[in-house]
Amino acid sequence: AKATLRALLSQHATRLGLTASAIDVIVARSQITHWRADQQIFAADDAHDLVNFLVSGAVKVLCQGRRGVPVLVQIVRPGQFFGLASLFDRPGRRQFSAVAHAPAVVAMMSQEVMNGVVAGLPAGRALQLMAYSWRALSWLLYEKCLLLTMPLRDRLVHELEVLAHDFGRPDPAGVLIDLPLTQADLAELVVGSRAKVSRCVADLRRAGKLEVSGRRLILTRRFARH
Repeated sequence: AKATLRALLSQHATRLGLTASAIDVIVARSQITHWRADQQIFAADDAHDLVNFLVSGAVKVLCQGRRGVPVLVQIVRPGQFFGLASLFDRPGRRQFSAVAHAPAVVAMMSQEVMNGVVAGLPAGRALQLMAYSWRALSWLLYEKCLLLTMPLRDRLVHELEVLAHDFGRPDPAGVLIDLPLTQADLAELVVGSRAKVSRCVADLRRAGKLEVSGRRLILTRRFARH
């Protein structure tokens, strides 16, 4: 797992602003943890001083809405930091929870380790790492604001496109989202009722834009032309 962690960090080193020595420190000082599907990685209101990096699998980041309705903020793909706090926040209580959506391997490192990594980076690289954190949060904010302007069907189509980008692989019929997904997952992701999401999924299937293979979804070539 540490070899995969190193490979992912090296792959994204330019975007993250990490040097080879910074990657060495992160790999050496991180703890590799393994999580079963549906196992909670951290809860809202947990005190924390850990930074999380997904090595393999998929993780759901959730916000508890009003009346206990969960909002699925994002499904994290391998190669991403997650937790929805700035990498440079002081330790404090979390506002979000994280659950393994599929069996997941997560590298955890202390805030102290990350602070040491940042302190050891050249000034330009340190700014790159901060910019990565800001961009990730800004994109999520933009996306959620955008979803507020969309009807339910458009929200579902948008989120399916995001999932295809993050977890898609070629399939004879189009693009397979290589992630087990239920209609309850989709309802949490688009903040809609399961019944209404089920109707939208049925409409997309009738239109030949979506196929279902077990718990996997396939976006057909017709979906790409919608």
